[in-house]
Amino acid sequence: MAEIVAMLNACADGHEIQTTDHHHWILFNGKTFRRIPLGKHGHRRNVEVEIGHVRSMVRHLGIDSSCAKNHITTL
Repeated sequence: MAEIVAMLNACADGHEIQTTDHHHWILFNGKTFRRIPLGKHGHRRNVEVEIGHVRSMVRHLGIDSSCAKNHITTL
């Protein structure tokens, strides 16, 4: 999750992260991505998020993919 936050800070200026009971909601560019999990068995610090979730988030929110790839190389 720390990598995702760093990427969002660099590539999605003005984003917002809201935490719900089961997911992180990422708000950017007038859209909301609701599927970043908090981690298995509830809240965790710095959980590992599957790369497919991150790819979907980048596409859905309209984040510059080349910028995102510079910060998360597995994209």
